[in-house]
Amino acid sequence: MWVYGIKGKKLHTSSIHSFEELEKFSEEFDWFWVDSLEPSLEELKIISQFTKVDSKIFEDIKSGKVPPRYKKFDGYTFIPISFAIMQENELKTYPIYIIISQKTLFTLRTKESSAPIENAVQTIKDALPEVEGLGLSFVLCELLRENANRNLDVVMVLRDVIENLEEKAMARPSKSVMNEVFMLRKQIATFYRLLWNEQQIVGGLKNGLVPNIKLCEKSALSLEDTMNNLSRELEFLTSYDSTLDGVLRLQDLSMIHRVERTLVYLTIITVIMNLVLILLSLSG
Repeated sequence: MWVYGIKGKKLHTSSIHSFEELEKFSEEFDWFWVDSLEPSLEELKIISQFTKVDSKIFEDIKSGKVPPRYKKFDGYTFIPISFAIMQENELKTYPIYIIISQKTLFTLRTKESSAPIENAVQTIKDALPEVEGLGLSFVLCELLRENANRNLDVVMVLRDVIENLEEKAMARPSKSVMNEVFMLRKQIATFYRLLWNEQQIVGGLKNGLVPNIKLCEKSALSLEDTMNNLSRELEFLTSYDSTLDGVLRLQDLSMIHRVERTLVYLTIITVIMNLVLILLSLSG
């Protein structure tokens, strides 16, 4: 587990492997952030022992379950979010679990979600010398902002996938195109719920409804940016759903035109055959 500890305006980085090391770290710094990549059962046990958060939460973490909202415990708040990527036109989501108090923050995650974590760490390093009173709420808000920024990449990839589907539907309508549309709509619905849940968390933070978190001025600005990004992403997804309706209508029209062309060809063939038969009967 990597630990980022703040004392004054300096960031200290270290790794820890035991409960005793974690306790010692907590005594030395103003506040600290523990980032656990692919947490082992032993690491989950250490974090559970330190935070005294309900053990059921750690069962959810082990199973990869993502609850739809935050949960409050004595001194700590559990916040689940999800990181998304598009891989070979398939939506994949990975949980990031956040456990936060006024002095301590834990992130438990998979390797796929490294990008928003690394960007948040860099932002903290850049901000520390310049910003007075930087607290854990700033770290949390940066994590949410970076995650929303990364999820915007998925929104853009989805747009490209839909444009390709439109071209396929126009060029050659088929059952496979319809199947792709239905599968994509299901993925968009999943992604929409993911973003909507995160928007609710951000809204709760912004309105001071999430316990154990006190926002600083920089946190509020970061939250505002995150809320705008999430709102824009949800609007995009809503428009994508309408676009896919159009693809299905285009598919239907193309199939109707194909049937009409087939009927025309059959009519022409029938006329020619009748003419041939008439000519044969006259010659006989």
